[in-house]
Amino acid sequence: MNSSENYSSESKTGMSGTCSLAIVIPAYNESGRIIHTLYDIDEYISESTNPGLLNVIIVSDGSTDDTDIVVSNWIEKKSKNKKSFILISYSPNKGKGYAIREGFLKSNSDFVLYTDADGASPIKEVNKLLYWTEHGFDVVCGSRIIKADDVKVEMGLKRRFTGLVFHLILKFFNLADVKDTQCGFKLFRKDVVKKLAQAQKCFNYSFDIEYLLLSKNYGYKIKEVPVNWSHVEGSKISLLQDSIKMLLEVLKIRFVYKYN
Repeated sequence: MNSSENYSSESKTGMSGTCSLAIVIPAYNESGRIIHTLYDIDEYISESTNPGLLNVIIVSDGSTDDTDIVVSNWIEKKSKNKKSFILISYSPNKGKGYAIREGFLKSNSDFVLYTDADGASPIKEVNKLLYWTEHGFDVVCGSRIIKADDVKVEMGLKRRFTGLVFHLILKFFNLADVKDTQCGFKLFRKDVVKKLAQAQKCFNYSFDIEYLLLSKNYGYKIKEVPVNWSHVEGSKISLLQDSIKMLLEVLKIRFVYKYN
C-alpha cells in the first residue's frame, strides 16, 4: 500500500446527497444467511440522509431452497424501507456471474455495488469505496489482502489457501493487477457497469476477472481498498473442486479475449 494514502474509515464519507446507489446481491440457496445481510442494509438505508436514493436488487439465481419465499416475506413484513428492495428470480441456476449481470442491467443508479449474500463485508464499508469515486476512479474493489490499521479480516485457512492458489494462477497468466480479485464487494460507476455487463461473456466464477480485465482494456481507473471482512458459516467453497474450476475459468477468459 502506498504510504501516502490514508485508508482510515474516519476520513471516508458516504455518497453525496444527489447521487444514487444500487446494491446488487446475487443469491443461490442463501435462505439461511441472507436475512442478516438485508437487515444490515435496511438499517444503512434508514440512517442515510436521503434513503430514497438507495435501492437493493436481490437476484435469486435458480435457488432450489426457500430463498425466494424468505426474502419476499422479509421485504413485506420486516423491512423498514420496503420500496427500496426488489427480488428478481428465475430458474434454472445460471451462475453467479449471470446473476450479477441481471442485477447490473436492471440497475439505474449513479453507482452500483455488488455484495455477497453472506454480508461478509458490512454494507457501511461502501463509504470507503464511494470516497474513491470522488477522486476519479471508475471501479473500486474491496480487498481482504491490503492491510490498514482500522481494518480487520477474519478468514479461515481453507479460504486463504484457495485465494492464494487462485492469485498464483492469475499471476501466471498476467491477470493479477488487483491483489484480491475475488472479494465480493465491488463498486462501479453507472456508465461503466452497463458497458461491462453488456460485454460480459463469462457467467460463473470468472466474472470478477472478466470485469477487471474489461475495465483495464477500456481504460477505466481501478482502485483497490481494504475493507473489513469476516467469515460467515455456510460457504459453498470446495478447496479441490473450486481450484480446478477457477483454473478452467481463467483459461476460458484467456482464450475468449485472445481469439475474439
